[in-house]
Amino acid sequence: MDKITTYYATRKNIFVWLAALLSICSAVARIVFAIGSGRDENAGILIPVIIPVIACLFLAFRFPLRCDKQFYITVIPVIVLSLCLCASGLAVSGSGLMSALVVVLTAAFCLLYFLTFDGILKTKWIVLLLLAALIVYAAVSQSFRDLIAGHPERRWLEIGEAASVLAVLAALLSAHKMAPWKEGDPYRLRFGDRLDGRRIRNMPVMSKVTPYFMMNRLGRSNYISETVEVTHMEQYIREKRNQGLKHFGITHVFVAAYLRMMSELPEVNRFVAGQRIYHRFNVCMNMIVRKELAKDSPDSQIKVIFDLKDTAKDVYEKFDAALEVARQEGDANGFDSVTHILDYMPSLVMSLFGVLVRVLDYFGLLPLALIESASPFHGSLFITSMGSLGIPPVYHHLYDFGTVPVFGAFGHKYTKYEVNKNGEPVIRKYLDYRFTCDEGICDGYVYAAAMKKLKANLMHPEKLDLPPENVVEDIY
Repeated sequence: MDKITTYYATRKNIFVWLAALLSICSAVARIVFAIGSGRDENAGILIPVIIPVIACLFLAFRFPLRCDKQFYITVIPVIVLSLCLCASGLAVSGSGLMSALVVVLTAAFCLLYFLTFDGILKTKWIVLLLLAALIVYAAVSQSFRDLIAGHPERRWLEIGEAASVLAVLAALLSAHKMAPWKEGDPYRLRFGDRLDGRRIRNMPVMSKVTPYFMMNRLGRSNYISETVEVTHMEQYIREKRNQGLKHFGITHVFVAAYLRMMSELPEVNRFVAGQRIYHRFNVCMNMIVRKELAKDSPDSQIKVIFDLKDTAKDVYEKFDAALEVARQEGDANGFDSVTHILDYMPSLVMSLFGVLVRVLDYFGLLPLALIESASPFHGSLFITSMGSLGIPPVYHHLYDFGTVPVFGAFGHKYTKYEVNKNGEPVIRKYLDYRFTCDEGICDGYVYAAAMKKLKANLMHPEKLDLPPENVVEDIY
């Protein structure tokens, strides 16, 4: 991060709002041109109208909201607008030499703009100079003036293109460098990151390409089954209840043990989205709970945000606080409210809404508030207890939608009669648990090490009373 140059713009900056206003004007002018172009030209409005209008609206409505932390979101719309302008320039260029000049200038501008706001180049002035050269070229080009004079109906298109160029210029003028990053500062988002995670860029090539060939989580799933002896765990749970944690149970031990394992193996807290691999910024665990242990009792979903330094007591307090909120709010919590709204949608509208949400999630455009409060499909782990139902654990499937990479389930306790090393009969209690894991986030070696550490934590839960000595950072 110390080698990356990041940019930002404040919402008080007049150039931010000027860029948004000019983008709206560009979109409106292009739409007016499309309306007045006539039926014969409607088939050719994809590049000069439809695609640029989408880019302009994205720049107008998203840029002012995210400019303080995600200035790089301008990269895609700016490159799209530049390519559309290039196509327009090629349509009116008078010679092969001029066409080549348009292509070279546009390609250079797009490349430099990307390198600048991806943090690789240290200054924005090269991009500004190149944009100025493009503006001067357009202003002095006789072919543009001849085209407008010969085709007055295209003036609205020319106004739209000019407004989009000025919008890009205003956006560039609003950009300011952030202070150099230093050790201990929060991670700074850059091009390719999402609001809920940073992209892993230094993985082996094989790991990077795997999600492109195994595109759904079902095809990438690995299944792991384990058993743990729980005599010591039961004693630990009784001690915690005697200390005042009256609802403390196996679920809390499992979550605390999993957290401790993640503090040593951060690779398990990755996820795949849009065929790219990301490391999640927080640790979010999901669980479906019933308000009452009855057949007709409604389900409710809880999401709990943990810290990798949390102890067993911290896990208990956060988990039970979320559970109590779910029981009190009933249908008023985020997930239940969303599902009730969706239930009123007609089937076709629901299907289209599902497609839209999937597309937004693919590109990382879903609102962070929705991801963190309402969606059960986004998180670090989904865990379910089969023990309360008195049955063994299941291999639960992973959801293709969302980002949850691991689904864990544990079953009921059972008794075994065994012979100890002295040849004496003993009674021991065991607990089975199973995990379904997304192979796309890390390899089998990491998962094997993770399951070993998880089992060690379950067998010796007293170590969960203290925070970890060190939290390992994932690679960049």
